Amino acid sequence: MADRPLHPSARYSESVQLITQGKYSVWFKTPIGEGAGVVEFGPDGKLSGGDTTFSYIGNWTQERERFKAAISARRFAPGTPGVFGMDAIDISVAGHSDGIPSVSCTGFAKQAPGLKLEVTLIRICDD
Repeated sequence: MADRPLHPSARYSESVQLITQGKYSVWFKTPIGEGAGVVEFGPDGKLSGGDTTFSYIGNWTQERERFKAAISARRFAPGTPGVFGMDAIDISVAGHSDGIPSVSCTGFAKQAPGLKLEVTLIRICDD
């Protein structure tokens, strides 16, 4: 019997790994500004990372193709204003897999709920 391609809805019948343990390049923007950094997702649901002026720490979960994270970003060095215009911010993001190698998320900050955050995560290959 010849192999047949799966129906698109069948690909989610098994567990989908949207985020896997490892490092990701993260690109983010709000109406105030844009930025980029690196985030590492641990197997225990913890995440950490940063950029040239901010450090990030938080937790993440996923269920099938849905991803959620709670992140605290804190300024540790002088530099350009952050994408929310603040030096300390608590962010919630959520996203889902659409079958491409990157993950797109949207979110909001507790301290600035009217500013939408857009995030793209791209896996950094292991050496």
